[in-house]
Amino acid sequence: MKKLSLALAFGTGLTLSLAAPSTTQAAGAKTTIQTLATPELSASAFNAMFTPTNSPVLTSTVEFLNTPGAGTLRSQVFQGTGAAQGLYAYAYQLSVNNTTNDLGEPVHVDSASWQFNATPVATDFAGTGSNTYAYVVKDQIGSLLAANPAGTGARIPTNLSWQTGNNIGVIRADYVDAGTQTQPLGAGEDGSAFVVITDRPPADRFQYAGVLSSNPQLGAPAVYSASRGDIAPQPVPEPATILAWAGMAGAVALVRRVRKNRAA
Repeated sequence: MKKLSLALAFGTGLTLSLAAPSTTQAAGAKTTIQTLATPELSASAFNAMFTPTNSPVLTSTVEFLNTPGAGTLRSQVFQGTGAAQGLYAYAYQLSVNNTTNDLGEPVHVDSASWQFNATPVATDFAGTGSNTYAYVVKDQIGSLLAANPAGTGARIPTNLSWQTGNNIGVIRADYVDAGTQTQPLGAGEDGSAFVVITDRPPADRFQYAGVLSSNPQLGAPAVYSASRGDIAPQPVPEPATILAWAGMAGAVALVRRVRKNRAA
C-alpha cells in the first residue's frame, strides 16, 4: 500500500508538471524582478579571466535639461578565458561631472537602466559559495576608470537588478536608497564599474539607457548589450518547476491525510 501511495504522489506531481503552462508571458503580465548581488572582484582577478574584445570602450554623454555634459556612461565588453571560457563580461560605469543645473543645484544621478538581450549566467569568481551574476570592480579594468568619488568612498549601486520580459530583459542600477540614507551619485563622483556575466557575444546594435535624476533627461547614452539569447528569470525556478513541486507537496499531503483517516 505504501508503494501505491508514493506512486500516486509522484504521478500527481508529474502530471501537474507536464500540464504546466510555458514561461511565455501574456501581454500586460507582471515580470520577474530580482536583485543581483554584486560582490567585489579585484581588477587583477578580473583581468586574469577576461580580456577586452575588439570593440573599443563606448563613452556616451549624459545630458539633462539646461545641464549639458552632466555626466558620462561608459561600457566595455570583455571575453572570458581559462575559468571564464565561453563567457562575456559587460562592464558599465557611471560618472557625474562636477557641475550644476540652471538653478545652481549640483547635478546627480539616481539610477540608470537599459535593455539587455540575454539572461545573466551564474558564476562564483569571487568565491562567495553562491550563484553570482554580477560583480563590482573598484580599480581600473580595460579602458574604464578606477572609481574616484569625492571623498565618500567607492560608490557602487545600492541595488542592481535584472527584470525579465517576453523577449528581452532589463538591467537596472539604483544609487539612492532613502531607507539607508544613501545619497545619489553626486557631482564630481565616479561610480565603480560593475560587470554583468552572460554567455552571449555583443550585439551589432547598441542599446540606449534611461538615466534618472530630478533634472529631465535629454537624449539617451548608448551602451553595449548582448546579442539575443534566452530570457529566463534565473535563478528563480520556472513556473513548471514550481507547479511540479506544489503538485508533489499536495499529493504527499493527500496520502498522509488518507492514512490518518484510515488509522482513525
